Amino acid sequence: MRSWEIADGAPIAGRHYPRDLAEFNRWFMSEANAVRYLTDVRFRNGFSCPRCGVVTARSTATRWWCRECRRWFTLTTGTLLERTKVPMATWLVVAWYLVQTKIGVSALSVQRITGVNYAKAWLLLQKMRAAMTQDERTKLSGDVEFDETYVGGIELGAGGRSRGKKSPVAVACEVVSPKATGRIRLARLPDASALAIADFLEQNVEPGSVLLCDNWASYGPALSELRARGLPYTAKTTTLQKAEMRAHLVHPHVHRVASLLKRWLLGTHQGAVRSQHLDAYLDEFVFRFNRRHSRNRGLIFWRLICSLTESRASVTNQQLRQRRREQVIVDDTHATMVKERRNANKAEKRREVRRAEAQEQGRSVRPYHRTILGNDDNST
Repeated sequence: MRSWEIADGAPIAGRHYPRDLAEFNRWFMSEANAVRYLTDVRFRNGFSCPRCGVVTARSTATRWWCRECRRWFTLTTGTLLERTKVPMATWLVVAWYLVQTKIGVSALSVQRITGVNYAKAWLLLQKMRAAMTQDERTKLSGDVEFDETYVGGIELGAGGRSRGKKSPVAVACEVVSPKATGRIRLARLPDASALAIADFLEQNVEPGSVLLCDNWASYGPALSELRARGLPYTAKTTTLQKAEMRAHLVHPHVHRVASLLKRWLLGTHQGAVRSQHLDAYLDEFVFRFNRRHSRNRGLIFWRLICSLTESRASVTNQQLRQRRREQVIVDDTHATMVKERRNANKAEKRREVRRAEAQEQGRSVRPYHRTILGNDDNST
């Protein structure tokens, strides 16, 4: 059985991760090698309990006893690998093929490669997409192109920004040069309102950045909302109706990314991605796109394995089935907030109109107080 002694530091090809497929096959010829490799990767910073973090003496057994929390733990405890009946060697094979191709793999391809059933292959890929989600990643900065697109196939009568049954997706790209695109961020939006756009920019773009966008009506109120939150952004808008060039020439980076995203969803996944799982697929696309210039594809495999073995909440079939219900609740809550905000703005505009009319007529406007009968203490 091969032995790995992986130290915490810069990953090295041939020591932390295989260089190519031939070396991958030599490393993981058996299930025991795969288990040993994942064990060394997970506890590379020191062998400790995943629940309480207390350092424990290492054992050669398949599970270990923590004296502090008085519980057993194994290699997969507290990770995305927990409570899965898929062999560890299968996890490594799928992770390798997932990062080696630019277009990724579908659940049907995983079924053909590994021999597991389709439902298990799909769940396995969903767990890996959860591992590709990195909440601590740095925000975009500098010149950032921003736009939104709609995914979900061709739908008659749903032109422009009319949603229909499609899902709106926000796209933000760092502009390195007129032809070079830096990092990107993607996220599903409940709608194309100013509040949704402001939330996306706050989460993904560093304050003080320059936003390159068109003159869509929601962008101005979105920037005003961000300024009210104390987050200043500079916007350079282009009126596409007056521009001599087409939209994909004015803002080439976001349109190129949106085109690649739709081509990937339609080609690799045959356009069968449902809206409740769209965020997971967007995380995979961002993970893959932002590492397209990696000097070694095995390094991406290393990053994915490290993320899989980190302590995080598990992803179960029950949670995946509840995603649609959770999405509806979030969208309904957002729609209520947008409606209340619009009603408040309309009421404020009506009050401004009344104030202006009162000033022209030379009279004062008293605030309106509603009196509720029965609540007056002086009533008899």
